[in-house]
Amino acid sequence: MKTLTILLLYLGIPAGEPSSFYTGKELKTSLATNVRWVSIGSELGDQLRDLQTQTNVAILRDRRLDPHRRINVETEFVPRVQVLKQISATIPGAALCITEDCACIGPSDAIYRLPILLSSNAEQLHGLRTKIDTTALRRLTVKVDASWEQLAEPRQILLDHAQTAGVVITNPDAIPHDVWAQQRLPQMSFAHLTTLILNQFDLTFEIATDRAELTIVQIDSEDAIEHRYPVGSTFKATVVNAWQQQAPNLEIRWTGSNATVTTTLRQHILLNAALHAAWNSGSNSDATLMTQEGSIRTRNFQLKAERATIGQLIVFFRTEKIRIEVRDEDSAEVTAILLEPVQLDTRAGKQAGEKLFPLIFGKHFKTVDVRDDRVVLSQE
Repeated sequence: MKTLTILLLYLGIPAGEPSSFYTGKELKTSLATNVRWVSIGSELGDQLRDLQTQTNVAILRDRRLDPHRRINVETEFVPRVQVLKQISATIPGAALCITEDCACIGPSDAIYRLPILLSSNAEQLHGLRTKIDTTALRRLTVKVDASWEQLAEPRQILLDHAQTAGVVITNPDAIPHDVWAQQRLPQMSFAHLTTLILNQFDLTFEIATDRAELTIVQIDSEDAIEHRYPVGSTFKATVVNAWQQQAPNLEIRWTGSNATVTTTLRQHILLNAALHAAWNSGSNSDATLMTQEGSIRTRNFQLKAERATIGQLIVFFRTEKIRIEVRDEDSAEVTAILLEPVQLDTRAGKQAGEKLFPLIFGKHFKTVDVRDDRVVLSQE
């Protein structure tokens, strides 16, 4: 599990220079930013390009969605991810998922299986570490420029990127002919890019056990795959109920609020759809962005705070998109608390959020409620 190490000296931390496209944590932060969106009668492709420009997040439209489809979306101030959800909701049978590298919109089955395929193919590579030589493994995992030009053919896109990475595709003709619009994506591994492209044709790949070579194969919906779902404690009961209705004999291994399930890819699609339905029905507008290390309760933190006040620490957490709600924040009593110095042994090691936040704020606020998506502080 990743650890957020926080170093706070007075007023905060200098931000790094932005990359061409945000990925990982920066991606989730950008999509969590509130905007008001009004677009009436605009084409799908234009709306996605506008969002991509505003967010600095790559948005991949599945080839099966018509970019010229005219859609109407009008929102109040909501997280950008909600705008994407509403755009996908205007298209029958479409869905949205967020990966570490981009946002993807397309037919629901393809979208809900994509995270499972990305994870499964990553595990396939991980399992080859002791079988394949270092050079071959590096060719499959090294990050490459994942963009392509207008009117590019997906077969040629993969062949060009394979040549750059030093990877051999044994059967490129398995990729049907198509012509795609220009697309810019962040750098990613060749294996990751290949998954994103092949999924749009209901294809995936198998890697040779002794060299940097892959063979394109049809996706088998009956393949048994182990996958870990970052459910979150807020949604656990709802998700368990939905999953049990779909598959009464489903075996689930829980680690905190994360569920590990081994079942067919076909069943995983249904489970992931149910999970997204639970997230979307909840009050947490950022639930789509939750990752295995995304729950504040279970995520590890290491705090090094010197000469910082409670207010400065809260501001810093908020800039890191760790949601801190302070009840009656404008009251005189709370204003005085925000000026108090942090009272914490900074020599403490890594601790889960559910333990650390009460240690930080418990001496100052009567109630410290640590949830998956936020920390609520109050004097009640």
